[in-house]
Amino acid sequence: MEADGQKYSVLAKTDVREKMMKEIEQISEVFLVSKSDATVILICLRWNSFKASDLLGDNKEKFLAKLGLVRVFDSNSSSADRETTILSAGDGDYLVSTPFCSHKFSTTCWSEYLSDALEKNKEERGLISCLNQDCVASVGPDTIEKLTEPVKVMYENYALESFMECHKATIKWCPALGCEYAIELQEDGNENVTVICLCGHTFCWTCRLESHRPVSCKKASIWWTYLLDQSRSISWIHANTKPCPNCKSPVQQNGDPDYRLITCICSNSFCWICLRTEEEHNGNWNCAPVAVPAADPSTAEFSHILHLNLWEGGHEALEKAKSKLRALEEKIIPKLVENCGLSELDIRTVREAGMLSVQCRQVLKWSCVFDYFITEYESTKKQYTKHLIGQAIAMLCKHEGKLDESMSRALSGGDFTFFKHMLETSTTCTGNYFDGFIKDLEDGKPPEVKADAYEDGQSSHWFCDRCTFENSCVDKQCKMCFFPLDSSPPPEDLGKLE
Repeated sequence: MEADGQKYSVLAKTDVREKMMKEIEQISEVFLVSKSDATVILICLRWNSFKASDLLGDNKEKFLAKLGLVRVFDSNSSSADRETTILSAGDGDYLVSTPFCSHKFSTTCWSEYLSDALEKNKEERGLISCLNQDCVASVGPDTIEKLTEPVKVMYENYALESFMECHKATIKWCPALGCEYAIELQEDGNENVTVICLCGHTFCWTCRLESHRPVSCKKASIWWTYLLDQSRSISWIHANTKPCPNCKSPVQQNGDPDYRLITCICSNSFCWICLRTEEEHNGNWNCAPVAVPAADPSTAEFSHILHLNLWEGGHEALEKAKSKLRALEEKIIPKLVENCGLSELDIRTVREAGMLSVQCRQVLKWSCVFDYFITEYESTKKQYTKHLIGQAIAMLCKHEGKLDESMSRALSGGDFTFFKHMLETSTTCTGNYFDGFIKDLEDGKPPEVKADAYEDGQSSHWFCDRCTFENSCVDKQCKMCFFPLDSSPPPEDLGKLE
């Protein structure tokens, strides 16, 4: 598939911190302020270095005074009192003040105050002032460095989250649970990029949901937050209730499975097995089960159940592909290295083939959601979409079959070179096919083809005259070599041409 990796880079948490410190150091060096003061300035200005430069350049002293980054005069204190003082050797606590005032408080008081202040200040990222409510002196890294380790970690995370929030157009944390990698976009921040983190999680850059192409972010959010639960509820009702013969309301069986009479909210009592009343049984309870009528295919209920089943089937197939990829990494590749002497390029070939299977399964999982949002009035588009999905599934199954065959025969024969070309070709071919598949669905404009042509076995595909690749009947050029459908076939022997 398309190499989205060229559009972004994966950063460790230390890399993000280095980027943050670089901006701090630039302001510090250019305007001769401490790194602590530069940190406070950038957090307050939402990391707008240009605005910071303008304000510091216009009237540096006035701007620093406004932010509480100059000495606050206190006639009741001496300069000697500003030093940190140890309370006692036993309790490990000591008094700390900011560099700009003489109001000293214990590290315990500072910890409690900053825990609350940093939490409340998450949204605004404004100034954090001295613990003394009448003092305007700012609290920055210089003060934090005098405090306990947990407070230092807390403030560093606060500053880092402030940096990330203000650079979210180009840098975002990976949303996977427990992952500490960040993704930096190299191109337009509004581009619909599918990101693959080093932790293995695949997600959409724009909305940070799991990768959902070919579905738009808006529709993916609607499906994820509302329609998926609604479909599960409808499916559960359909599987665990029966319609009352009197009012057609769904009725659930009571807690006693041996008690067959069920009473509906309309007061009608009926048999759970055959749906007849007690009077109709006339004392004979050897009744035959009555099948509950299936949902009408034209109803929204049927659509919910159908697409939920497709979604869960797609999710199951995706999890199997992920499991096979883990087995490939943990078991098969080490064996191939030992038995066949695989090089780094060979390992990359095997890994890319397995990763492609996971990516394609992710696309197929969301393709059923794409189909769900096609209205009943777009019957041709719906039929065209189902045709494309069927072709894509068949293409992926071929690729997965070749991957399994290559691994099995390479392990048994001890020679991977023979199968490497076949695997590389399959990966490239399948990746190109799915790129075209996604583009066809996202464009949303099926070609002018008769609807019943998709059902016609004789016209459902054509073979390229140049590379013999099997293409869909709706393709106007070969998906493998891009040779046009209506071009004349190439000469059998190009060497004979003068």
